Amino acid sequence: MKLPLISCIVPVFNGERYLRETLDSILAQTYRPLEVVVIDDGSTDGTSAIVADYGVQVRYLWQANSGPATARNLGLSAARGDYVAFLDADDLWHPEKLARQMARFGTRPEIDLCFSRFENFWMPELAEEEARYQRHPLSHPQSAWSICTLLAQRAVFESFGKFQEGARELENMPWFLHAAAQGAVVEILSDILMYRRLHPENSTRKSRPNILNSVLPLLRDWRNFQRRRSDG
Repeated sequence: MKLPLISCIVPVFNGERYLRETLDSILAQTYRPLEVVVIDDGSTDGTSAIVADYGVQVRYLWQANSGPATARNLGLSAARGDYVAFLDADDLWHPEKLARQMARFGTRPEIDLCFSRFENFWMPELAEEEARYQRHPLSHPQSAWSICTLLAQRAVFESFGKFQEGARELENMPWFLHAAAQGAVVEILSDILMYRRLHPENSTRKSRPNILNSVLPLLRDWRNFQRRRSDG
C-alpha cells in the first residue's frame, strides 16, 4: 500500500549556520515518502548555496523578506503532500518523528493537529545560561504547542485558514487558537520528537521588547476560548 506523502516546510532567514543539520534531520526520517520545501525569506548569507548542495532532495523557493508566517504560507501553497509538517531552520527532529505521528493518525484518523513534546538544548556559547536554567522548566521536556512538532493533513489549512501574515513574534499561536476555537481535534504525543536549539540569534531574543505586547492579546484570546468551552 502506498503511504501518504508528507511535505516538510522549512522557513529560513540567514540560516547558514544551522540549516544543514536541520535538513539532515528531515532526510534522516524513517518515514517515506517525503518532500522537503525550503522557503528562503530573503536571506543575504549562504543559505541558497547550502540548499543547492542537496540537489533534487530539497525544493527551494525564495521570497522577499516578509516573516516566517508568510514563508510558511508560501510553503503550504507549494506543498504537494497529503500531510504537512514544519521545522525551523535551526531546530532538529527525532528520526522517528513523522513515523510515530503517522502511526497515531492511523489509529485516530479524526485528529486534526498532532503535536509532540520537545526539548530545548543550548549552544556552547550559552553554557552559562544553560547552567542557570538547570532547574527551570525550560530544561525539562516541553508540552506546549510548537509549530515544529506539528503534523497535520494539508486539508486542515483549507478548513481553518492559513497563518496570519505580518506578525513577527509568536506568529503561530493565533492560528492554533483559531483552529481550537473552531473545534479542531488536537493531540499531543508524550514522545519527545523535536529538539529546539537555543542560541544567540533566536528571534525571540532579538524581539524581547516586543514579546509582551504580543503575548497579552494571546493570553486574553486563550482565556476567552477556555471560558467559551467551559460554558458550552
